[in-house]
Amino acid sequence: MVNPFKTISVKLLSAILIMITIFFTCCESNDRFYRPNLPETLCCIGIIDVDDTISDNPQNPYSFNDYLRYILFEKSYQSEYTEERNDSLKKFSFSISGQNTELFSFHSDSNLKILESYKLPESMEFLSGEKYFLKASEEGSYDISAEVIVPEPPLNLILNSVHKETEPATEFIGCNWPFDDSLKYAIIDISFDVNNKSYYALLLEGIGNNFSLAPGILDFLDFSIRESNVHGFFAAVYGIKMHHQFCIEKRLYWEESPVKAYFIDGSKVSDDYCNMTLLVKFNDGYSLYNVFTSFRIKLLSIPRELYLFEKGLYTYGNVTEDPFSEPVYLNGNIKNGNGIFAICRSSEISVILPFPPMF
Repeated sequence: MVNPFKTISVKLLSAILIMITIFFTCCESNDRFYRPNLPETLCCIGIIDVDDTISDNPQNPYSFNDYLRYILFEKSYQSEYTEERNDSLKKFSFSISGQNTELFSFHSDSNLKILESYKLPESMEFLSGEKYFLKASEEGSYDISAEVIVPEPPLNLILNSVHKETEPATEFIGCNWPFDDSLKYAIIDISFDVNNKSYYALLLEGIGNNFSLAPGILDFLDFSIRESNVHGFFAAVYGIKMHHQFCIEKRLYWEESPVKAYFIDGSKVSDDYCNMTLLVKFNDGYSLYNVFTSFRIKLLSIPRELYLFEKGLYTYGNVTEDPFSEPVYLNGNIKNGNGIFAICRSSEISVILPFPPMF
């Protein structure tokens, strides 16, 4: 995932700066040409799912995961000045409040390089339609603030069908030949009601086994959209991670990577409901899974500010290698700083697959 706190270069200007650099290098000295230093600012990414709390329910293993109540703070830096990454947050504090009540506060007298993946209490409650406020301060930067209105929860998330498709394996994948000599696909068809003034994000988790590594794996899943009545995009969601397997010298390893959600603008849906078919590839040497025993489909109603922020990340990822692309701006809601503070609502369905046989 691209670090949203790095200064995003304007591609065309970068090309011009390179030519200027060459000019100064040839005509004057071998010193590097730096663009003027930009002031440091506080940066924040906080994505809170009101409905994602720990619930000690042994019948639902997914309920043990409190994934979307994290917040991050750090200072911005320019990629030219790598030493800025070590700048500390001095006498840092932040708070989250409702209209009349402070819900949470944090303060540190010691220097913090970064406040990363700070888990907010599950006891914090938020109401749809209400406005909430974030404030943060640090000795060497301007104070930052943000406000957000909690959306209504998504409605009538329905599982229409789920089935498996396979295709013959034609080559050795990873460290092992695919189990059952086939590549597998889970095909999951869902639908949900849509408000044309709302925005949505879709996540998928799974429980299953890997016969080379471990049984009982619980993780987020890669998926694609096979069919849908609305066009959206995939972008990374801060605060949650997923894992893949890879092979080095015939040894199998796991690696951690960002989780991508599928983002939808409700105004782009022509009907009163959204219908889409998800495709999950597994048993392919990259996915951890050889088989699945269940899925959890999670649908979030998200603030418009988060949708626009994620769309900026998606756009940046598409044009980052194009020197002639237009500038990409991350449209967050952090005043005097960078980033996003968003409070979401969610609904979910669990799909328990027959056992035996496993999927």
